[in-house]
Amino acid sequence: MLYVLGDIRYRKSADLIAISFIVLGYIAFGAGMLLAIDIYNIQVTFAWPFIIWAVVGLGVYFIYEHKLLFSVAIAVTTIGQLYNASINSAFSWVLLFLLLLGFGHFVYHHRNYLFSYLFSISFVVQLLTLVFAASQQYYWLILYFLILYVAGDLIREQVYRKPFKIISLLAIFIVGMYQTFILQDEFYMDDLTLQWSFIIVWFVLFGAAIAIKIIDNRSYQLIDFVLFLPIAFIPFSYGMSLIVLFIFSLVWLFIGYKQDNSEYILIGTISFLVSVFTVYIQFAWDAMNKSLFFLIGGILLFLISFLIEKQRRTIVDKQKGDE
Repeated sequence: MLYVLGDIRYRKSADLIAISFIVLGYIAFGAGMLLAIDIYNIQVTFAWPFIIWAVVGLGVYFIYEHKLLFSVAIAVTTIGQLYNASINSAFSWVLLFLLLLGFGHFVYHHRNYLFSYLFSISFVVQLLTLVFAASQQYYWLILYFLILYVAGDLIREQVYRKPFKIISLLAIFIVGMYQTFILQDEFYMDDLTLQWSFIIVWFVLFGAAIAIKIIDNRSYQLIDFVLFLPIAFIPFSYGMSLIVLFIFSLVWLFIGYKQDNSEYILIGTISFLVSVFTVYIQFAWDAMNKSLFFLIGGILLFLISFLIEKQRRTIVDKQKGDE
């Protein structure tokens, strides 16, 4: 009913009210399907309800081509993957293919920054789900996120390159923070095994990524790849995991100030402050009173947010001055 009302309104006036009714109708369709499954106790052994819901979403977007419809449909696809992993402890390759081939088609042809960011985020979340649902070693995330980064390098249009690289770097930086904790866990390290299939594929992709940077005369961006190193298998991996975060942030700060590039300075500043906070958690959790720990942690978070906001305002003022 909501969809019909939206369609009638859309034919008369393609405004936000019409799209809102269509979106509500699409959401009601999926919610009704899930409710029927629950009422009749239908066993859902894989993600077929979300596959249907996502396919319908692609069809609805194809008809009306509105950003809100695309956003809701890709959110359904991502949530469906998470739901399937939590309920069935399985990964839906169909949902991933829908993301890559279905949503990827519209991302490529419509050249929209929002679509590229949403696609990248969904890709990261789905591959993260794959690692945990398939009980893969965590370092496979390095390879998956490197694929997204290299894809951004291969596609020259900024509407794809920037979102793909930003999301992949953000994701791998979080993985780097995560591994600073697990690499000091002896119990976890005893279960960590090297899979040669990973090393072979990583080596080929890593080499190709470096070659692309050099060919495109962007050698200064090679510092990004320090985050994609599988340091879990080198000596003193715990200490190296922290050093890698600081190398990444400090080099980007240096490049930013050298090139007078405010965006690079912001990247270096944020990553450096987050790295400092990571080190603080690492060394203060066991050695400090918990009340004092959270007090100082809160102060550090406040200082970090203050410095980031100050840096952001400086960048905005500089851009206004250039105009």
